[in-house]
Amino acid sequence: MQTMPELSRIEKAGEILFRLRDYTPIPIILLAILFARPTIGTLVFGGCVALLGEFLRTYGVAYIGTISRTRSYSNGQLVQEGPFALLRNPLYFGNLVLSVGLAFMCNVSWLPAVVVVVFYAQYIPVVAWEERKLNHIFGEAYAHYCATVPNRWFPSLGRIRATNLYAAPQSWKPALKSEKRTLTSVVAYFIIMTALFWFAYQGSMELPLISRLSNL
Repeated sequence: MQTMPELSRIEKAGEILFRLRDYTPIPIILLAILFARPTIGTLVFGGCVALLGEFLRTYGVAYIGTISRTRSYSNGQLVQEGPFALLRNPLYFGNLVLSVGLAFMCNVSWLPAVVVVVFYAQYIPVVAWEERKLNHIFGEAYAHYCATVPNRWFPSLGRIRATNLYAAPQSWKPALKSEKRTLTSVVAYFIIMTALFWFAYQGSMELPLISRLSNL
């Protein structure tokens, strides 16, 4: 295999952001907690959207395998089945849906828009880096895949009849195991939002928390 070509600035940024992707959501989570004013409606609606996003992530991991958790240049095989037959980055699409759902839960009107902006600011460079890497590893096979599945960010409904869309995944069990950390974080976030709602409903806490901090 030939040496990896020199990366552009955006691709270098993408490599760094990929390695930091477990930590970049932390400021958004803190904003959600500080400005949260959850209601039963936002908890239910946001929770359903978040569950859909997590299902999409797990569905994608079931095809690509636990390699989705790695932080190296190593890749196994070029996955083109299942959700990868509809768009090239189904895990990131799942991330977006999941993150927007969590933002809706806290009932902060401007937070979903912030989540979308931050998401694309992070993942446009990440995808640029990944595409350079995959093109280097798989060559014409990846170029053909990109031509067949042109959508990076949203599913192509025109490919709903693609035969490889319905190929069986490797296994759901490793996918669920791989998603354990993400699921734990989502459950913890839901518990925090539910607790904030309950304490505010009982009158024992005034929301948002940021108003209490500003009075200190």
